Amino acid sequence: MSADGPIPFAPVRLGEPINRIDGRLKVTGSADYTSDYRLPGMVWGCLVKSTVAKGKLIALDTAASEALPGVIKVYTSRNRPALYLPKPDPKAGQMVSEPLLPLSDDAIHYYGQDIAFVIAETYEQAREGALLVRATYAEEKPTASREASVPQPPKEVNGAKPHLERKDKGVSAVEDAWRQSPVRIDTTYQTAFVHHHPMEPHAVVARWEEGRLLFYTPTQWMYGTRNFLSNGLGIPKERVRVLSHYLGGGFGCKGSSWMYMLLTAAAARDLKRPVKFVMERENMFTSVGYRPMTRQRLQLGAARDGALLAIRHQAMSSGSKVGEFVEGAAHASSPVLYACPNIEVDHQVFPLDLNGGTFMRAPGESPGIYALESAMDELAVALGIDPLALRMKNYAVDHPMSGLPFSAKYLDECYRTGAAAFGWEKRNPAPGSMGDGEWQIGWGMATASYPAHRQPASARVRLLADGTAEVMCATQDLGTGMWTIVGQASSAALGLPLDRIKVEIGDSDLPEAPVSGGSSSTASVLPVIDAAARAALKKLGTLAVADAASPLYGLDPESLSPFGGNLQAKSDASRSESFRAILARAGQGAVDATEKIDPASETKQKGEQNPLAPKKSAYQSFGAFFVEVKVHRLTCETRVTRITAAMNIGKPMNLKTARSQVIGGTVFSVGAALTEHSLLDETTGRWITRDLGTYHIPVHADIPEIDVHFVGEPDFQFNPLGARGVGEIGNTGLAAAIGNAVWHATGARVRELPITPDKILEATATPLKRPAVSPA
Repeated sequence: MSADGPIPFAPVRLGEPINRIDGRLKVTGSADYTSDYRLPGMVWGCLVKSTVAKGKLIALDTAASEALPGVIKVYTSRNRPALYLPKPDPKAGQMVSEPLLPLSDDAIHYYGQDIAFVIAETYEQAREGALLVRATYAEEKPTASREASVPQPPKEVNGAKPHLERKDKGVSAVEDAWRQSPVRIDTTYQTAFVHHHPMEPHAVVARWEEGRLLFYTPTQWMYGTRNFLSNGLGIPKERVRVLSHYLGGGFGCKGSSWMYMLLTAAAARDLKRPVKFVMERENMFTSVGYRPMTRQRLQLGAARDGALLAIRHQAMSSGSKVGEFVEGAAHASSPVLYACPNIEVDHQVFPLDLNGGTFMRAPGESPGIYALESAMDELAVALGIDPLALRMKNYAVDHPMSGLPFSAKYLDECYRTGAAAFGWEKRNPAPGSMGDGEWQIGWGMATASYPAHRQPASARVRLLADGTAEVMCATQDLGTGMWTIVGQASSAALGLPLDRIKVEIGDSDLPEAPVSGGSSSTASVLPVIDAAARAALKKLGTLAVADAASPLYGLDPESLSPFGGNLQAKSDASRSESFRAILARAGQGAVDATEKIDPASETKQKGEQNPLAPKKSAYQSFGAFFVEVKVHRLTCETRVTRITAAMNIGKPMNLKTARSQVIGGTVFSVGAALTEHSLLDETTGRWITRDLGTYHIPVHADIPEIDVHFVGEPDFQFNPLGARGVGEIGNTGLAAAIGNAVWHATGARVRELPITPDKILEATATPLKRPAVSPA
């Protein structure tokens, strides 16, 4: 063993619930978010918004604004710097919010559209200047309701045709199979407009240096934002650098690129000064998307023993006339969850004069699984079967549409684990049979599910002569724990303590990584971090085994393993040498390796025809929610008092951060189920909810202790580390479980989210008597 032997430390393993490496920075206020940056010579921007939803801007008086002390310039359609419209193309590395450049003409397409951009020395001056701009409109009547719109099929839904079906042999139509089923239900469910509202609003600081743009912004996609700015500003990609070290949440609305980004960067270039823009909370209703509302009809047909015979799921979602975003509720739920010989899904969009929707945590799955799981509960009641038993009766080993076997599916274990932890066997099935004084108690359950995604990713690992390592990847941390699990994966692969590894993420100058969306980051980034670490170690080992002065001389580099800053022979730990000694004798300051993993190339190498669709297995995460609610017998106030979640997500890379992700998704679902609703004035096309005083997000008092369990085995068929994503599955299924529990407590079946006291009162034909039995 060399004189500078291994560093004594406890190896960090993937899966361990270690604390966040950025945690102290965040809780002490030392982490710099975009709005914290203050650059020399920086000025502020503030947007002026349209106050009508449709029409034409016939006059825009900016004189009072321009005369205000501190105001530098007011941009309108008359003097806006040159911009180019980037085309939405996720495959080419950019997701564009809407096909409409800011301040492009005088047409008004929706309420809250940008009509001017005021630049001033301070935020207060920019804000006052924006308020002084006077607009005159030729207003037209907007289309702002489902009833006033004409539904139409979208071009595609999640890459598939709007209408899909699978029919059993001899069945002419899925509708016929449903009509011939001994037990049928036919119900319609509705979900509301909801907005993301991360704690950190959207923000930008744009600075130009010698023709290169330095762009600070909270983004879920470093390279996507870079490509968007490059195309929109007409400059090479190499002349754009995006920095996003810390995000205060994103939930999808920071995955697409928005036009205020182009406007701020163009203003900074025009004025030759850094420009800062921080979006006001009220403008997050009109500027950065939302989850569209949906209306879904579910027709389930079953045999009397509960076996499903037909599923028909017809969904409609709101859309925007300025850009098509589809909330693919039916496609993301009914073709996946249950074994059924006849399945039909269909989607239509009703376009409105409204700003466009966008991705929001579990887009499609969240509203779609809510509707399907609510309908499954109603079917269980019609059959007189326990809701959990009905789901087990229709358990799908293979994908219901493709017929491919699911990889590492342990949903049955989720059911058993969750039910045992919750005490489901004590449930009295009769509605209104459980209570506690003035409160009626209900228990409900539902299935959760989200697909497993992987995308191309690259990483660089550098081993330095001082015995430390640098790990570089242009991924980003939305608050999910990416800083930590990148460090954790690097420590496990390199055999180094965490404090000797420098993690670098959140910078578009680093090796390319995908969008943090579709629960794909962990499954995409960590395998390439591991591969780059092993490649760097192999280079280091090659130096050692070729050096006659090394204790490792003559060995096969593949026979070496790292531990504590040393390389050692796997078969003889006494043959060991430190990283620094190997590099010192070689006269090198470092060795580094860059790796790229493209799942499509991996799939091609396996001989599969279509790299974008799994051919040998279907990859999907599953889970189960069990929930208890209390509903006040007189006021119908609803409180969630217990939640148990059992999740099958492959191997969690960090049990603590994975649990936090499930908890975050669960809180999301409580909001969707009980409180969150963006109200739209269907006459004027204006959002009525404009702040967090009227848009009700759950607070600590609304959320009980959440009991989270992880079950199953690693999914090594999906990727080398066995990991699937966990960021979105927590926001699927629970809203249905809460609705099912409300029915169990009251006998009131509310089929529209959010479930508010007035809806429970309306759905309850007669008030239930106080229950005589409590759930012991």
